[in-house]
Amino acid sequence: MSDNAWEPTGVVERGAQLTLPNNIEAEANVLAAMLLSSEVVEEALVELLPDDFYRPAHKTLFLAMHDMYDRNLPIDSISLIDYLSSIDKLEAVGGEAYILELMGRTLSLVSWQYHAGIVRRDAMLREIIGATNQINALAYNAPTDTKEVIERAESMLLSVTGREVKSSYKPLTDFMVEAYKEAEAVAAAGGETQGVPTGYPTLDKMLMGFREGQLIIIGARPAVGKTSFALNLALNAAAAGFTVGFFSLEMSGKEIAQRFICAHAQVNMSNFRTGRISAQEWANINEATQELSKLDILIDDTPGTTVTEIRAKARRMLHNKEHAIVILDYLQLVNPPAGRRAESRAVEVSEMSRALKIMAKELKIPLIALSQLSRQVESRTGKRPQLSDLRESGSIEQDADIVMFLDRSSSEQEAARDDRPDEGITRIVLAKNRSGPIGDVDLVFLPSSTKFYELNEHMED
Repeated sequence: MSDNAWEPTGVVERGAQLTLPNNIEAEANVLAAMLLSSEVVEEALVELLPDDFYRPAHKTLFLAMHDMYDRNLPIDSISLIDYLSSIDKLEAVGGEAYILELMGRTLSLVSWQYHAGIVRRDAMLREIIGATNQINALAYNAPTDTKEVIERAESMLLSVTGREVKSSYKPLTDFMVEAYKEAEAVAAAGGETQGVPTGYPTLDKMLMGFREGQLIIIGARPAVGKTSFALNLALNAAAAGFTVGFFSLEMSGKEIAQRFICAHAQVNMSNFRTGRISAQEWANINEATQELSKLDILIDDTPGTTVTEIRAKARRMLHNKEHAIVILDYLQLVNPPAGRRAESRAVEVSEMSRALKIMAKELKIPLIALSQLSRQVESRTGKRPQLSDLRESGSIEQDADIVMFLDRSSSEQEAARDDRPDEGITRIVLAKNRSGPIGDVDLVFLPSSTKFYELNEHMED
């Protein structure tokens, strides 16, 4: 056996044919080590997948030992031969002679992990080649929206490196273990928020924070303050150590920065914009900018973007970020992919809300999307927002895990009614909470600094 047999082969040209990257000797030595040691079996089943083996016979042997391990059967030459015979696969792997040949590779135990690395590396190269072939085909038959092609191509390549995800499904037992551990963590923390905190104690108790995979919709009529509320949520999440990806389709990044500074420094927004700033306010602004610069907030203010672009950008934004949240301001300003106009705007919004939910699950983050309310809320006698008021789509409420509305009385006369918020109060109406209670939380809004405070907390201060 030559020394070269231990090296990754790469793509080898043989005559007019190209062979995909593989190393048959490395595969054989990994299988031999598994036959010789039960400890190697356990580690190899974690390190490798059946498709990592290029030679079909080796893939069959790996699957057979995997099944035997799962059934608590001993893994040795006699047991393996018997098992392969029972499933009529012994001849397909080369018969008893090949099993015994593997058993004779005793030196394989010394460096099986290195050989496993070769097997996995060649498998990844084959996956890259497969992905690039698909990308080539996609490019030659590209739809009108080239941005979608780029996003899909990037997704294919990233999936090659996403080795930790071995399958798209898991048994109920695995999820029950996750649920049990979460309950333990919550109990140990005394019921404290476990997801991304909102910064408002009563709301956090109801939601237990925003969780990964959740789509959160925040709806409000124009000029009620949904963007200001979203910015408050962004600041509170970032202050708690989370990365915030903020997609603003309406306001510029500079305007968002102004609001962040004024909210954090408690400075009047109008004074900030006109330059009427006192010495004390300058001191507060300088302190605020220093503190804000330490927060991990990433802003994209590209107008007319699509869900496809948002997903691609968010994936890049949050790469290698352990704890993150994405906020989109706002849903009705998102464009459909080029050339993919639906028969109605309602259908388009439905498709986008569904895509956002998929994005939240795929990236394992909570995703907050702001939404306008339909005009019918203004025509009702009782103007309290409800789920049917979500503009342009009834499917938004179906896709969302949490739906919150911002409600504020538009006049002193309206505020005098028993069913309306008091004057100066912004009421958070938690209309849907898939995993908890619903209810109302009253906030005080300070327009000058665009800052929200929980009512009871503000009164105590």
